Amino acid sequence: MKYTSEKELLEDFSEGKEEACAYIYHRYFARICLFASSFVYESKESEDIAEESFIRLWQSKRNYESIQHLKAALYQTARRLGLNYQASRQRRFNRVDTYIRLQDQNQSNQLQEIVYTETMAELYHALNKLPHKAREIVELTYLEGLSNQEVADLLNINIQTVKNQKLRALSLLRKLLSRDSFHYLMSIVFFSSKI
Repeated sequence: MKYTSEKELLEDFSEGKEEACAYIYHRYFARICLFASSFVYESKESEDIAEESFIRLWQSKRNYESIQHLKAALYQTARRLGLNYQASRQRRFNRVDTYIRLQDQNQSNQLQEIVYTETMAELYHALNKLPHKAREIVELTYLEGLSNQEVADLLNINIQTVKNQKLRALSLLRKLLSRDSFHYLMSIVFFSSKI
């Protein structure tokens, strides 16, 4: 149907007549799609926003003073839908980004746990090769965190004996452990001496 009167077109549109809706849809759809494309990346999405704008406007059954008023309402509706789309898209990206970051962090933590487990396995294997007294002193001081004096009191030996056994054990461990594992042990030694 062709409309020759703006007033008649607006009345029919406000009453929800399909002919008026189709007329306005065909006349302004391309413009609203072009406007909506500033909010999205794909033409299908801009078409969806444009269609939804027309549907919302038609369902509102508002009275419009002029075609300019109706077009302004169409643009405003498309703008609101486009901004909602962008906000929703950003939230989705943020969720995906957070998920990926957590996965990377979990993977990094798992890798650290593997390194720790392998290093400790190598350390315990090397400790079993030490003489009994040296092994006992290393386990008590470095792995259980006791001070030299506490170990001396616990084993009823002189504190100098504890220090000597530790030096002897570290010298043997340097030969038995890989360089990285020995450095890891030394970091434990350094950290425990700071406490």
